[in-house]
Amino acid sequence: MTAALGVRRVRVPFRVPFETAAGTWAARESLLVEIRSDEGARGIGEAPIDAALRTAALTAYVQALLEGPGEGVPDEVRHAFASGLGGAVLDLAPPPEPVAAAVRAGVGVNATLPADGIDETVLAAAAAVGAGYRTLKLKVGSSERASALADRVRAVRQAVGPRVAIRLDVNGTWDLEGALERLRALEPIGIQYVEQPLPVGARGGAAQLRAQGGVPIAADEAVTSPDAAIALVKQEAADVLVVKPARVGGPGAAAAIAALAAEAGVPVVISSLYETGIGLAAAVACAAALPDVDGWPAAERDHGLGTAGVLAHDLLVESLVIADARIRAPFAAGSNGLGIVVDEDAVERYAVDDA
Repeated sequence: MTAALGVRRVRVPFRVPFETAAGTWAARESLLVEIRSDEGARGIGEAPIDAALRTAALTAYVQALLEGPGEGVPDEVRHAFASGLGGAVLDLAPPPEPVAAAVRAGVGVNATLPADGIDETVLAAAAAVGAGYRTLKLKVGSSERASALADRVRAVRQAVGPRVAIRLDVNGTWDLEGALERLRALEPIGIQYVEQPLPVGARGGAAQLRAQGGVPIAADEAVTSPDAAIALVKQEAADVLVVKPARVGGPGAAAAIAALAAEAGVPVVISSLYETGIGLAAAVACAAALPDVDGWPAAERDHGLGTAGVLAHDLLVESLVIADARIRAPFAAGSNGLGIVVDEDAVERYAVDDA
């Protein structure tokens, strides 16, 4: 079978400007990578990209990657394009059983709560649990003091009970001293893990937090590639790896990280880069294929994939289904391995060409 490759750029606005530790995002920019076979079969994947990259530069990068080793191509672009291409391959060629069955069944997702005051956080937590979520991820501000943070998280714990998992997402904004103080205050409350408490380069500090803080540590932004993931595991800098397939190089790279981490007893949780439904469908497939780890079977993990609603459109004819705190592809008529059908009118509406 021979195949033709097509690449299109889209810019889909967030419903409201989206605040991150790195700044405010107004839109999700992506390359849609499409493979078509001579027999007419089609697969599509998504490669999230930096909005600052001009289309002409991206075209040159993609050409360099297709023609050879891609010398001079930034790792972020290399990994994103590999992710889009890997998603397209998954879509073109459905995964084998039992992974295909797991993709159809979907995976659990967490609810994300913003860094609000105690009353607002408790109300949001109660609403999420009432909607069926069993895992809550609380965003944490860099300036939130240890006592105030402990009070907020303790109030959530009291409201939702002991069986609901609570995660904190710090986005690398604490220093080591402040992190130790906060983790010691949080330890009695029962936290599943704290996500990226320190900046990306602070692996030694993360290992110290694991030893002294009393709360499990997850690496997120630090997981930039399979090599980076292996280094984190060897340095004992993380109890959990949060893997964004688009950041590390796509489904194949995510699977390699999960397999290597599982050998060391470190579980992987899959998360998004706020892709459209195309990229999220591939991420769901990645989550469905994760290996078990002693003490935390893959089927019991909740992932950071319930994010399509933050965008003005998911680029799908029929959206991914979120029900009972699980996400799955709709597998409507005309869908392929990822279970989605692209809304071509929406792709045209959000197409970008700013060479």
